[in-house]
Amino acid sequence: MFSMVWCFQCGASFDEDVAECAECGVATFPSPPQSAEEVGGPDDEQIAYEFHEWAYDARNGLEAELRALGLEHAWLGPTLIVCEADEEEVDKAVEKILRARLPNLDKGIPAVVYELGDYDDTQKADVMSELLSEGIAHEVDYAGNLVVGEADEEVVDALFDLMINAAAQRQFGPGLPGVEPYQVLEALFFSSDRLRRNTSDTKAVEDFAIAHDQVVQLSLPWGYDAEFWRAMLDGADGLREALVAGPDPTEGDAAAKQAATDLRDLLRRFM
Repeated sequence: MFSMVWCFQCGASFDEDVAECAECGVATFPSPPQSAEEVGGPDDEQIAYEFHEWAYDARNGLEAELRALGLEHAWLGPTLIVCEADEEEVDKAVEKILRARLPNLDKGIPAVVYELGDYDDTQKADVMSELLSEGIAHEVDYAGNLVVGEADEEVVDALFDLMINAAAQRQFGPGLPGVEPYQVLEALFFSSDRLRRNTSDTKAVEDFAIAHDQVVQLSLPWGYDAEFWRAMLDGADGLREALVAGPDPTEGDAAAKQAATDLRDLLRRFM
């Protein structure tokens, strides 16, 4: 009686002496893979990882690691399906494979140092994850700074820029399809301009309320500085709070008028 081996990606079976799948090019294993329908129970959520850019031997290593860990999983070509509950363990397995393939930083070449003192643990982990994904040799020195080869400086700079932009986007809203940001800013400008003169202007209050509801939902639009956008949102929130609070017994509507003036002045350079 002869034994069989299976391709972990497509599930094809072969005689035991076949080391690689003739179709997929990946290694064969002595037991068949799971199908996507078999991963988890009926109430378990699934997530997908894309490994199109991974070399065959890297996927082979990940498959071996997942089997060793006993994690339920399936492959749809180079797409890995796992249970959402296993995401953390899968992430660690992916990192292990990436680290094993990562070249060592050559001490004999010029290096660039990035200070990470202003980054929290999550951000530092994101940096390291991106470097691993890009296969960039690196190390962390005794002071906690990131060291990479000078030849990789441009790529690493771009990675930091992407992370900073992503972090900035997360500070703001999810986006509001069909709404033009400049139109919302115009409505905020004109309504605050009127409110700085008369906080009892019903139409201005109504226009401001609509614009405020929209602007807090907008993601950071292209071409606008994150620092300005944050200041504008804070100013709009301050005016809203002042209007909701109503006139002060001693100072009247001075706070609302000042908040309207500050917001109007902030927006003026974009009008």
